[in-house]
Amino acid sequence: MAKSAVNAEREQIMSEVKRVKIEGTPLSMSVYSVEEMPTRKNEHGVLEIIMCLKGSVQFSYYYEEFTLNEGEYIAVDIDAYFFKKGRDNLCVSFYINLLEYTDKYPLINYQYFVCEGTKETEVKDYPTVYHERLRGLLYMALKNINEGKTETVKAITDTIVDMFVKHYSIVVYHYGSEDISAVTMERMIKTYYYFSVHYNEKIRLKDVADSINITEGYLSELMRKYSIGFKNMLGYIRANLSEKLLLETDGFSDVKYYYTAFRDWYKCTPKQFRDVYRRIDKEIIERRDIKDAVVCVDKLVEEHYNNIILGEVIKISEN
Repeated sequence: MAKSAVNAEREQIMSEVKRVKIEGTPLSMSVYSVEEMPTRKNEHGVLEIIMCLKGSVQFSYYYEEFTLNEGEYIAVDIDAYFFKKGRDNLCVSFYINLLEYTDKYPLINYQYFVCEGTKETEVKDYPTVYHERLRGLLYMALKNINEGKTETVKAITDTIVDMFVKHYSIVVYHYGSEDISAVTMERMIKTYYYFSVHYNEKIRLKDVADSINITEGYLSELMRKYSIGFKNMLGYIRANLSEKLLLETDGFSDVKYYYTAFRDWYKCTPKQFRDVYRRIDKEIIERRDIKDAVVCVDKLVEEHYNNIILGEVIKISEN
């Protein structure tokens, strides 16, 4: 394949919806209707929250798929994804620049988050109070962006980031509870930071334990209790960080442990992964205006608060 053709293919594969920066805030956004969209992956330090305001669309990781319906959302940090089977929809993507929060949360751009605001999630007792709060904050962000209320949008974005750090950390997701001490959370985050920085090197338990001044045995116990184990989590991070290399180049590391980690998580070879992600090669998408989104939000806000009130009434009656 000619070099220009290869570059054109890569540009198409990493296609993205045009973003609009909300001046004076760490937030950018895009509003669109989509039937299909080729694979995309956000740059390091960006947290994207995709919300469906009308209709439906299938959101696909390699190893998992969700159908986003009206009022549902999903957060994406390091994963590559694509859209398919969109039906009469209107979606909005919020892009939060986490690098603007490193003074408050020094390693936030190396944290991993799990936030699935959809009925298809495996999260226990969905929707939780935090899912509903986040949904409401996203609605309010849209309305205030439309009205040009920059300070309010900034405050909403700050609240969303705090919520992710406290309630949607992958550590909380794996442990199944927010009852984690600040010291333990810091050690887990520093461990994931080490994985992320040294993922293409040979990593030993001792190396990581020494970097955060604890014993190997204690680190092993932390990873077993608050994560999916040292080896499994390292493999997960290695597999995810390799996606960009696979999608943007024709090469791949032949280091045995790197290749093995990829196969363990994706249940396929790197070549098979690349072939699947390049299968969606058409972009059927229409850029839309924020005013279109606000029309949908006005209806959804009423339903949202009705659901919250109904939920509170049910809790009271059960008690």
